[in-house]
Amino acid sequence: MDIRPYSAAMVAIQGEVVGRSRAERFASAERRIGRVTNVLDELVTIPGTSTKVGVDPIIGLIPIVGDAVAALVGGWVILEASRFGVPRIVLGRMIINLAVDLAIGAIPLIGDLFDLAFRSNSKNLSLFRKHALDPDASTRGEQALFVGLALLIVGVIWLVVSAVSAFLGWLGSTRI
Repeated sequence: MDIRPYSAAMVAIQGEVVGRSRAERFASAERRIGRVTNVLDELVTIPGTSTKVGVDPIIGLIPIVGDAVAALVGGWVILEASRFGVPRIVLGRMIINLAVDLAIGAIPLIGDLFDLAFRSNSKNLSLFRKHALDPDASTRGEQALFVGLALLIVGVIWLVVSAVSAFLGWLGSTRI
């Protein structure tokens, strides 16, 4: 049987798939994601401080296009994590991190200051590191986030319905 070196390719031998180990794939994916995260969130240190800044807040200064480009790159990070088999609830958390960064980052100037502090790509890299090698790692934090968001949404809907009801009651009792 002739088996040639396969580098990154997978080779099937008698029904078994032989390829790079999960740890090797993790190291490769982490390097790619880490480089992107470094460029977006922590490229240079602001002189005289320990604060690092990347290109995300800088390209965010370009209205609409800058935040869209940063979101596309952030989406690629999430796609990489998905390919690696990170649990869905963690991917959901990563999507929320990116969505918050995109939504608030789109606000001129305030959003750029927010980008300096929030660093969604660094948060997502941390989640990737935690869950990529150990898919059974605790997801309680992510579950708590989604429960909190659900409660917040229910509360906001309740407030809106109550306000509309009170307004309609007021309109009904007002004589013109």
